[in-house]
Amino acid sequence: SGRLEIARKIADGTHDLNVIPLTALMHGYIKFGELQLARDVFDSVSDKDVVLWTAMIVGYAQHGLDHDALTLFCIMFLEGIEPNDYTIACLLSVCASSGVLDYGKQLHAHVLRNDIRLTISVSNALVTMYARCGSLIAAEYVFKHAGVHDAVSYTSMIMAKAQHGLGNEAIELFDEMMEQRKKPDHITYIGVLAACSHAGLVDLGWHHFQMMHKKHAIEPQMSHYACMIDPFGRAGLLKEADEFIRSMPVEPDVVVRGALLSACRIHNNVDLARRAAEKLLAIEPENSGAYAVIANVYASYGEWQEAAEIRKIMKDRGVKKEPGCCWIQIKKKVHVFGVQDSFHPLREQIYAMVSKLCCQVRELGYQPDTSSVLHDLEEELKEQLLSHHSEKLAVAFELISTADGSTLRIMKNLRVCNDCHAWFKFVSRLVQREIVLRDANRFHHFKNGLCSCKDYW
Repeated sequence: SGRLEIARKIADGTHDLNVIPLTALMHGYIKFGELQLARDVFDSVSDKDVVLWTAMIVGYAQHGLDHDALTLFCIMFLEGIEPNDYTIACLLSVCASSGVLDYGKQLHAHVLRNDIRLTISVSNALVTMYARCGSLIAAEYVFKHAGVHDAVSYTSMIMAKAQHGLGNEAIELFDEMMEQRKKPDHITYIGVLAACSHAGLVDLGWHHFQMMHKKHAIEPQMSHYACMIDPFGRAGLLKEADEFIRSMPVEPDVVVRGALLSACRIHNNVDLARRAAEKLLAIEPENSGAYAVIANVYASYGEWQEAAEIRKIMKDRGVKKEPGCCWIQIKKKVHVFGVQDSFHPLREQIYAMVSKLCCQVRELGYQPDTSSVLHDLEEELKEQLLSHHSEKLAVAFELISTADGSTLRIMKNLRVCNDCHAWFKFVSRLVQREIVLRDANRFHHFKNGLCSCKDYW
C-alpha cells in the first residue's frame, strides 16, 4: 500500500509519463486492484506498444474482468497493434475461463493466418482453452501436433481428460509423461487424483497420493486432500472419507470440508452432512453453498422444518445464495440465462420449447426430481419451478438457434441439479444430439441418454 502511494505521487508530479517505466507502474496498480488507475496510466500514453497493451489486458484477466480484457484486445486489433505470443496466451486463458469457444477459435485462426510463433505456452493455452470450452477433440489435436511437449503440456492434457471424465486415458498420459522423464508438479497431481476419482480408481488414487511425496517430494496441498475425498465418496465410503480428513496433518480448509459435504449430499447422509457443514461454516460462516447443501439433504428426506430453519439462519446472518445462471455462445454472441429468465427477446419461443421438451421426455420415462426444490410446495408448482431452471432455458434456445446434429454447449456457474441432469440425459436421447455441459464441478457429456460422469458429480 505504501509503495502504491509513492508510485501514485511520482506519477501525479510528473508531466512526461513516458519517463516512468509505465508497465511497472501499471503492474503496481493492478497488483493492488487499482484497475482504474492502471487504465488511466494506459490511456495517457499516445504511442502504446504491444507490451503496454498486453499488461492492461493481463490486468483485467487477473481480476476476472474477462469481458474488459476481450474488449480491449478488440480495440488493440483495430488500432493495428499485432499481439505477441504472451498476449495470445493470456487471451486464450480468458476464453477458457469464460467458455467462449468461438472467440478462442478466432484467436487460433489469427495465430495460424499471421504466422505468430506457436510457442509451447501458446500451444498449452490452446489445449486448455479447447478443453475448458468443451471441445476435447480439438484439445487433443493441438496437443498431438504441438511437436514439443514440456511438463506443462502434459499437465494441461491430463487435466483436460480428467475434467471430461476420461480418467483411464489421463492416467495413461501421466505414465507416458513419466516415461518421457518430465517432472510433475502439484498441478499435475491434481489432474492425476481427479482422474483416479472420475474412473473410480480408489486404490490407484491412494497410490499416487503417496507417491507425490515419496517419489517427487511434492507436499500435498489442500486441493490434493480434497481430490482424495471424491473417490471415497464415489465408492460410498463416507466413513473412510471422514477418517481420512481426521488423519490429515494439517487443519482441513473449506475445500476439503466441502468435498466431504458434497459426498454426503449425493449419498443423503444427514448426520455426517450436518457435522461437515458445521465445521465448514466455522471456517467460512458466509459460505452459501454449505447452507444450500445441508438444506438440500434435509429436503430430500422431507424434513421441511429443518430445511426452513437453515434458510432462516441464512437470512438472519445476511448470507445470500449465489444465483444460478448459464451462458452459451451463438454466432459470436454470448447469451446469459437466469432461473425463470424473462428478459430474452425470444422468451416466448424458449418457454414453448421447454414445455414441448418436458412433455416429450415424459413419454420416454422422465420423472421430475422434485427433491431438488428446497421448499415445501405442491408437486405441480415444484415441477413448474424445475422447468424454468437456467440450463433448460439455454438448451431450448440452442435447439431453436442451431442446426440439427450440431453439439450443444452450455456453461453453468453452479453444480447442475439432479433433475436437470436427468432431464439432459432424456433430451440428448430425444433430439439425438450431444449436449456438453460445464458446471462448477466438471464436464458432462450427454449422449443417447447417458452421461459421461456416470451419474456421480
